[in-house]
Amino acid sequence: MLTIGVILSDTTFRRHPGDVGSPDSYACPVIFHVARGITAAGMVRAIPDESLLDPNLQGALALQERGADVITTTCGFLAPLQDAIAERLRVPFVASSLLQIPEIYKLVRGRIGIITANAESFTPAHLDAAGISPTVPLAIRGLQDYTAFAEPLLRGIGEIDLVTVGDCVLQVAAQLMADFADIKAFVCECHNLPSSSAAIQQRTGKPVFDILTLVGTVLQATAVPIYS
Repeated sequence: MLTIGVILSDTTFRRHPGDVGSPDSYACPVIFHVARGITAAGMVRAIPDESLLDPNLQGALALQERGADVITTTCGFLAPLQDAIAERLRVPFVASSLLQIPEIYKLVRGRIGIITANAESFTPAHLDAAGISPTVPLAIRGLQDYTAFAEPLLRGIGEIDLVTVGDCVLQVAAQLMADFADIKAFVCECHNLPSSSAAIQQRTGKPVFDILTLVGTVLQATAVPIYS
């Protein structure tokens, strides 16, 4: 059976099922490597921090040696690390859920709504690093002003109230739909949000993509079924 490797940020909050950093999010074995000293404050920045590369690269290399078949991270803002780390590995590396946006646009040919941890820190640099053309129509809204989300996930204060955070995410999705009626798909930038993806899909009627949908696709491609 294939194994997923996850480079964890150095956090203390409990990771619930649906979070990329929870073992309960996967139907296959998963192994973790904690990048010590790496926090949300260091990752969720308007200007990518070059000092994030080495601890994440070392984590990826360590997970590869421990047997990971696909390696990912716990933050979509790490898209700028994609190329530098992927070229050093023998196995696929998925830095960010944003990497799937070019293909999603090919599928839906319409506006894509992005729900991000912090819209104020989300810049064209992150989009460019993920290979997203400026011609792709986007609508972006963040969770930075919702205390239930921002305290544990951006500031490292307290625990996550999954129900309350889920309500915040749905409010953001609803506001995006109200502002941009032409949205044809959603992408959750934040790797903590897949637990809310089903609720977003049910509320909006649109397909929802997140880090787990991308990792799942890559994982399946590394173990293609035999049809007979």
